[in-house]
Amino acid sequence: MAVSPRLAPVPGVLQPTLYLRLVTAAGAAVLVVVLITSGSDIGPLDVEFWMLAALVLLGELFPIQVHGQVGVDTFSTPFAFAILLLYGVPEVVVVQVGATLVAEVILRRPFDRIAFNVAQLVLSWAAAGAVFEALGGTGLGSAEGLQASDLPAIAVCALVFFLVNSTIVRTAEALLQKTRIVDHLLGDLLFRSWSNATLFALGPPVAVIADNWLYLVPVLVLPIAAVHLAAKQASEMEHLALHDRLTGLPNRTLLLQRTEQALEQGEHEIALLIFGLDRFQDINETLGRVQGDGVLVEIASRLRRSVRTTDTVARVEGDRFGVLLSSLPRAADAAATAEKIVEQLSRQIDVAGATLSVDATVGVACGPQHGRIAEQLLQRAEAAMYRAKRAQSRLEFFSPELEEEAPRRLVLVTALKRAIDDRSIGLHYQPKIELARRRVVGVEALARWTDPVLGQVGPSTFVPLAERTGLAEPLTSLALEIAAADCRRWQEQGCAVPVAVNVSARVLVDPRLPELVEDQRRAFGLSDDAIEIEITESTLMGDHVKAREALSRLRAIGIRTSIDDFGTGYSSLSYLRELPVHALKIDRSFITGLLDEPDSEAIVRSIIELARNLGLETVAEGAEDERVCERLMSLGCDYVQGFAIARPMSGDAMLRWLRAYAPST
Repeated sequence: MAVSPRLAPVPGVLQPTLYLRLVTAAGAAVLVVVLITSGSDIGPLDVEFWMLAALVLLGELFPIQVHGQVGVDTFSTPFAFAILLLYGVPEVVVVQVGATLVAEVILRRPFDRIAFNVAQLVLSWAAAGAVFEALGGTGLGSAEGLQASDLPAIAVCALVFFLVNSTIVRTAEALLQKTRIVDHLLGDLLFRSWSNATLFALGPPVAVIADNWLYLVPVLVLPIAAVHLAAKQASEMEHLALHDRLTGLPNRTLLLQRTEQALEQGEHEIALLIFGLDRFQDINETLGRVQGDGVLVEIASRLRRSVRTTDTVARVEGDRFGVLLSSLPRAADAAATAEKIVEQLSRQIDVAGATLSVDATVGVACGPQHGRIAEQLLQRAEAAMYRAKRAQSRLEFFSPELEEEAPRRLVLVTALKRAIDDRSIGLHYQPKIELARRRVVGVEALARWTDPVLGQVGPSTFVPLAERTGLAEPLTSLALEIAAADCRRWQEQGCAVPVAVNVSARVLVDPRLPELVEDQRRAFGLSDDAIEIEITESTLMGDHVKAREALSRLRAIGIRTSIDDFGTGYSSLSYLRELPVHALKIDRSFITGLLDEPDSEAIVRSIIELARNLGLETVAEGAEDERVCERLMSLGCDYVQGFAIARPMSGDAMLRWLRAYAPST
């Protein structure tokens, strides 16, 4: 493992810099001792040595960055370990130093990091080799060759390397990230132990093959590269679980983790700032989702530039962002920072030929006086932000009175319950088109709510609120009733299309859901395929067994089901294979970058291939123009919906659109 240059030392803090220099000095000293004591023992070297040395260099050139850590892993370890077993400590140290220097220069790492990385690897291999020799390990370089009796020494040698290397690097990470060293040493210990054990286990086979069948050594690159790729994919999945895909910022979960760490240290004041963008939904509805996403990306960039490298900027949810200010000399400094950020955010943004001004409201909660638990601090910062919105002020600090007055959440809950009872929640619809024949195959129902007092409340706000407050069931019941009524009305006008309704995790596992759908179908005289159900991928990540049973009950009565927003969750592919669903809806975040981002196209292609192998249909969400539709069709996608076809519209407008729609092919 080596230290990546991604996180710089904190300005004015000597401790991390001093530690890096001490390790560098120790590594340099050990290197000198190894070279002096080895004397002329190094060389002449054979073809096996140079092939293994080349593979060590290759491994160093393709490091695995584990997100959330400063350290990187490489798949050079098995080949370096093989050199140790075949030739000895001086040889592996020389090769590792040379390969690391070349790779780090090519990768343009800072000089101090290069020196540290070389030093910690010298210390790790020297310690491992010394223990191996002390335990009587002979290795393949001896006359006897590798013996069964050498296996314990080999295992201990690998363990020593892991302990020395991990301790040196993780301590550097902890100092740079200002976290507790013990906690950081123990963090992800099982994962790191397993991945290192896997790499070291490949070392002896590499050595044996290199010593006896040299021509097979290049073949070993394939399985080792597979291990490297698997580790990289695991790292990317971990990153997706803790970061927002659109902006690349930490998400709510990671923000809470870092807030908890800052509170536990308790050495300085901290402040949690929650920014809510004002009237952001107007941008989405007027200019489209792509332009709205562009605004969010620009907001994220401005937030990053407005704070220190030691602070954390996160996308909490939708149009809400969080900023964790750590190590504040005094709580009052949070106000000055918040004002500075709001000023930066209010600067004009050019989007789609239009110049926009995006205002933000910020709520601030300081630790530890406003809370000693991360979740509590976040809730109180949000409460302060909602009060600022109600008061039409730019900034509000949390105060004890907020615990006594009706917070925004309670106001919304009351208003939402009233809206459901009064049936003032409405539905808009967006059509879904078969790409091959361009015929309409269905519509998706989208909940809409405009409150007389609160104004327009977005579904990203009131749907999660309904799920948390027991209103998800009546909201779903109302949506199913409205959707069934509109579906019947369209059918009577000669436009028979099925309607898909989204349900939450709580509603999905309710045993009464199939009966509820069946009641609506009978009440309006609809066919079995008239109503479909969509569930988000994250909905399925709770109780797998209950979700599978619920989907099976729906399938038994002829209801089609789709997994919405697919690709943004953390699904197990083996679990997905067991789900009785009909289609995967590819999340719009991948579709919007389809033409410009190779990674997005690769993901979309993989999802389509996965669905085809599982016998599922695919639906692409968020298609913005005809070029995207054509590309999706060439990739084998079955259906598409988005602004390229039509924007969401009311039931009456949907009927007019269905009557007027004519396929382009």
